[in-house]
Amino acid sequence: MRYRWPDGKQSAVVLSFDFDAESGFLFREPEKAKRSLADLEERRFGPRVGVDRILRMLDRLRLRASFFIPGWTAVNHLPQCTLIRDAGHEIGAHGNVHEAVGSLDAAREKAVLEAQLAILQGQLGVRPAGYRSPSWEVNVWTPGLLKAHGFLYDSSLMGNDVPYDLETADGPLAEVPVQWLLDDAPLFRHVYGATNAIADPGRVLQMWSKEFAAMHRENGCFVLTCHPFISGRASRVALLEELVLAMRRVRGVWFATCEEVASWHAKQGRAGALMPEGGTEA
Repeated sequence: MRYRWPDGKQSAVVLSFDFDAESGFLFREPEKAKRSLADLEERRFGPRVGVDRILRMLDRLRLRASFFIPGWTAVNHLPQCTLIRDAGHEIGAHGNVHEAVGSLDAAREKAVLEAQLAILQGQLGVRPAGYRSPSWEVNVWTPGLLKAHGFLYDSSLMGNDVPYDLETADGPLAEVPVQWLLDDAPLFRHVYGATNAIADPGRVLQMWSKEFAAMHRENGCFVLTCHPFISGRASRVALLEELVLAMRRVRGVWFATCEEVASWHAKQGRAGALMPEGGTEA
């Protein structure tokens, strides 16, 4: 069975950006963050340069994207977050200080979730439809917590390559799935002591293009996850633009936000968005 997309489209493509800025470093290494200007400045490239560069690219492409923003980022980099909102892009929740959700019990996770919702509402006037867990860590109770707080979808899990449902006591929560292959951090971020090496943008373009082509044949949902402090670098923004232009030359691609994909799934997916293998839209 293949997934059925709107208007007879064959696949969906989502560009998403996790606007962490310094938040993840502050949570995971608070003592080092008190002294390491080098680590802080690496992450400050995102709000200082990367966000504007990415927004200009999206404007050239006339493309809406999904930005997942921690509460800390909204408070400390409000002008950039406001630019994202005013450009018409989706804003989703992404932790408060990019907390490692796997280290939180249910009560603490609930408090963190409510704090980030209050900040996004207070700073940006946004009530997010979607959530992406920092570092894609999800507890077994997280879907129920999200559903109880009115979220339409999560985008943190890897259990399919089309939208699917996470069952909760309050009904299904849509999942817009991700995957490590389509995350810029393992490819482009230098980490001391790790085995990963910074990839050539040309090789990444080829790899992402091949993954798109394969997923398009399978009626899949291609969700690319990038970070402004990583993919806001000039050659990587050029890579993203080239990738989108190439995708646009392929027939039957629906460019959407995570919220649009989740809304389609909630309205149509649960009512039979699967069609027989090899079938076509009527």
